[in-house]
Amino acid sequence: MGSPTVRLRRSAERGFEDFGWTDNWMTFSFGGYHSREWNNFGPLRVIVENHIQPHQGFGAHSHRDVEIVTYVAAGCLTHKDSFGHSAGVTAGEMQVISAGSTGMIHSEQNIHDEVEHNLQIWLVPSKHPTPFVYNQLKYTPEERAGRFRMYVSPDGRDGSMPIHTGASIYAGLFAKGDQARHAMAGNGAWVQVVRGRVQVAGVALETGDGAGILGAAELDFAFDDSTEVLLFDLDMDAPLIWR
Repeated sequence: MGSPTVRLRRSAERGFEDFGWTDNWMTFSFGGYHSREWNNFGPLRVIVENHIQPHQGFGAHSHRDVEIVTYVAAGCLTHKDSFGHSAGVTAGEMQVISAGSTGMIHSEQNIHDEVEHNLQIWLVPSKHPTPFVYNQLKYTPEERAGRFRMYVSPDGRDGSMPIHTGASIYAGLFAKGDQARHAMAGNGAWVQVVRGRVQVAGVALETGDGAGILGAAELDFAFDDSTEVLLFDLDMDAPLIWR
């Protein structure tokens, strides 16, 4: 196998909107940001990084036919939905909502006194119809240290949260000098740096950077600083139910 193909998305090149009470850094087309070159990467449709100010948030709004993954890097995000769930999602925790084909309504608020930092990810389902499903999963810093922890998978294996598309999602915390290897299950990967510096697939990534990688059987990571990173192992050939 030859060298992998890398599609690089630098932090400063992302779409940006500042609403005062929150900022949105958009890897792919979303909201008021549109890019022909950056619409999706396989089933990965949205990555929005934001910082919600204290006692602010997104009011009730609806979704359907989308898999919504929220990873909280700092603070606490309070979720409520039309199916009766009410929960706080805290740092190191990931929430997965399959909005379902009939749809759901939810709100996301920062009801606390510190800024909340999260990345919200949308993935396209690979089947239709889908039911509403809600899950959240947290690992402590010690449980994530020096390794990629699997939070999400298509089949919910090893205690991970199931999702209705071809994607497994990992998060890890690494120290300067750490190295890690990931054996690919799918045929594409997306690496998103929450903070820090890492080298992978021949490129150096820093805070806010992302990279789509094709043609790699495994990924070798070398960390140049204290780093928090998300890894998406993707089936780029999964059927996508665009609705």
